[in-house]
Amino acid sequence: MPKIEDIELRGLFKIESQEHLQKLDAGLLQLEKTPENQPLIQEIFREAHSLKGAARMLGLIEIQDLANTVEDMLGDARSGKIIITADVIKPQLATLDHIRLLISDALGESRVDAIKESQGEPVISPISVETEPTQPTQPIQPTQSAQDIKIFSPIQNTEIPKVESISKGAPIASEFHIDTLRVDAKKLDYLLSQTSELVVSRSRILRFQGEFNDLIGKFDAGKIPAEQWVKEAQLMCSKLAEDASRLSVITEEIEDGIRGLRLLPISGLLEQFPRMVHDLAAEEKKQIDLVFSGETTVADKRIIEEMKAPLMHMLRNAIDHGIELPEDRLKSGKAAVGTILVKVSQDANHIRIDVHDDGRGLDLEAIRHQAVKRHLYTEIQAATLDDVQLKNVLMTPGFSTNKMITDISGRGVGLDVVRSAVERMHGTLQIESEPGKGMLFSLNLPVSLTSTRVMIIREWGESYALPCEAIQFSKILKSNELLIREDRQCFYHDDEVITVNRLGSLLDRPARPINPNSILICVVIKVGEYSYGLIVDELGNEEEIVLKPAPTPIKRLRNVLGVTILDSGEVCTVLNASDLAKNVYQPHQKIADTEKINPVTDTSTVKSLLLVEDSIVTRIQEKRILEAAGYEVTAAVDGLNAWNILATKLFDVIVSDIMMPNMDGLELTRKIRASKKFSDIPVILVTSLATEEDRRKGLEAGADAYISKSDFDQTVLLDSIAKFI
Repeated sequence: MPKIEDIELRGLFKIESQEHLQKLDAGLLQLEKTPENQPLIQEIFREAHSLKGAARMLGLIEIQDLANTVEDMLGDARSGKIIITADVIKPQLATLDHIRLLISDALGESRVDAIKESQGEPVISPISVETEPTQPTQPIQPTQSAQDIKIFSPIQNTEIPKVESISKGAPIASEFHIDTLRVDAKKLDYLLSQTSELVVSRSRILRFQGEFNDLIGKFDAGKIPAEQWVKEAQLMCSKLAEDASRLSVITEEIEDGIRGLRLLPISGLLEQFPRMVHDLAAEEKKQIDLVFSGETTVADKRIIEEMKAPLMHMLRNAIDHGIELPEDRLKSGKAAVGTILVKVSQDANHIRIDVHDDGRGLDLEAIRHQAVKRHLYTEIQAATLDDVQLKNVLMTPGFSTNKMITDISGRGVGLDVVRSAVERMHGTLQIESEPGKGMLFSLNLPVSLTSTRVMIIREWGESYALPCEAIQFSKILKSNELLIREDRQCFYHDDEVITVNRLGSLLDRPARPINPNSILICVVIKVGEYSYGLIVDELGNEEEIVLKPAPTPIKRLRNVLGVTILDSGEVCTVLNASDLAKNVYQPHQKIADTEKINPVTDTSTVKSLLLVEDSIVTRIQEKRILEAAGYEVTAAVDGLNAWNILATKLFDVIVSDIMMPNMDGLELTRKIRASKKFSDIPVILVTSLATEEDRRKGLEAGADAYISKSDFDQTVLLDSIAKFI
């Protein structure tokens, strides 16, 4: 495939081809559901034709020919020569994936990245294989043969390369960037005219400054009397005030105009998900209809960028945990096809994104059980958790209700990512669920992130800012209004008990006694369904600020969203209401953060691991990965060898292959679960067997995690191990 040498054309073709492929993906998936939709056929026919034409202009003949095959199929469908079915659509989707690979060649990019990036997946290296055990670890580069498995197209009677469009074991992409914006020329013309007004105002102010300096010079030299100086100075101040007012109006209009340029329709984000949902549903043997509402709603560019990973997590969670298999849905009186609705709505200052599925809903008792099993709470503490608290447990890092970790979800990277992303954008997240009816995630986000409205408060002589959207109300309290409930200070407000803390104590400042006769200023914060009060020294005004994030080396500071510079010139810390809420309710946790020990990095408690693998190359490679992570590793060549080793030593976790001589991994797992001595040891199966039937057998045998070698990434294995020990 020839490369596009012209830099400008290369960039333009990248953008144009991505748009065409995105629309073709979405169009073909919709056509599979509505095969007689002639307007849709015509629309995606034009997309294929335009892609073909762009490729022809750049001399990309292979891309042109492949686009032409899709165009021919759509032409036949338009004329009634063929009937659209899933078997017709499938090879066309594979053709689009092949086109992506060829485009990556033409752009000089990695072919491996092309498909994964189109589905929101980052590039990960497969497990390394060495020819010499003494050589340093190096990842294997993907081979062409992995992409050359052929499938037959019933339309063109030709073979096209099959490409797996979803890497199920890959973690969700943490970053998604919009590098270019399409801007209405009228908006640019308006901003240019306002900029011209700025130049005029600047010139006038500079002229007035010169005249004022001359006036001062004449007065100092005694050339004009004081009365004349005062009169002319007042006249000049009046002119400056007029220009300052005009300058304020112009800058506000320019600011609003630039902010408007960053507002994009959220459809650009949503249209990336239908293909992912289609492919994952097929893998899970589920029937799922993905529905969008409000996709024309506009949002800040950064919000659209930040929301890709959280939305993908919620959709994958709905596919894996929520929507049932068709036969199970029919038994419970539901339609065989499950529905996931992504609804976007907007008011003056906020965007709301609802992700609703009509699946099985949350099993709160399973969450309670897992909270105890993961040592988040004791059994006594877990028994006291209400429904809201149990829903919040879902967003604890590493938490999953899956009985076994799989490649789609349940690997310990999940809803905490959603919560963290929402907090970064100064938003809120709520979860609702009804057993057997479904689940709803509601995300409430600001329309724009370029500025934030805050309330200024003072504590210990320092100024802090709290985002106004987090403030429920403020209240003057008398000290005798404070009560003690469950070892917490609190007060009653409209029949609600609100916990109260001194802001300084949450920020690790020295405690100060409360005078019994003092008047207390309390700001009540609402995060999700929780409210809590902050006692502060002073309550200031509201201000519109530009939030500056923490510098790059720091990335994330507890209790801090960022910093800003106030009108007074003072540098002010902007507080994170969600972090403060965690500090307020921290004592409810079973183990404080300071008591938690990282088993990998704490050399005084090195964890032991039994690795069971018959392939010497894979065994050596996995052993190196695990030892480099700080584990003490004992290797076994098959299940029988491992069982004999277990008779002499106990291990914290077992990592095993399945296909082995003498005793395979499934039989080994069953023997471990049947033994009172070993039954509590976590078992992680790492195997090339990756079908749903294989995973079911692993679950029935008693495995705690199941990782596919075909999509192997060492971070997945290490994260899974860390979750169990």
